[in-house]
Amino acid sequence: MRLLTELQKELAVAYTKVVVVSVDPVDVNAAFRAGLGATFPFLSDADRVYQDELDLREVSDQRHRPHVPTDFILYPDLTIYKIYNGYWFWGRATVEELRQDFRAISQEIRPNWNPWAEAVTTART
Repeated sequence: MRLLTELQKELAVAYTKVVVVSVDPVDVNAAFRAGLGATFPFLSDADRVYQDELDLREVSDQRHRPHVPTDFILYPDLTIYKIYNGYWFWGRATVEELRQDFRAISQEIRPNWNPWAEAVTTART
């Protein structure tokens, strides 16, 4: 979360949004968000409705019902681009991987990504 908070200024410049969803109650999320200085939303799934719906429950601990930490990278229409399984530390997305994923999505969806592409194509013909 700390790294996402450090990245939030870059994300704002790129018109990219981040949302955190946790199984903590709303007041715990609010305190954590404030402590981090995060400006992006923290949503609560304290009743674990979406944890089950998205099949993100860690099945080996039935008492505490922990979730499998997961990063969903989405297109603007909320279609999934990529999923990172953060269950094991090395499965978590790094800040650089997030940058690369957001760059790839931007290149794909923005027709004006390369302002020189049309000029180069026109010059070659």
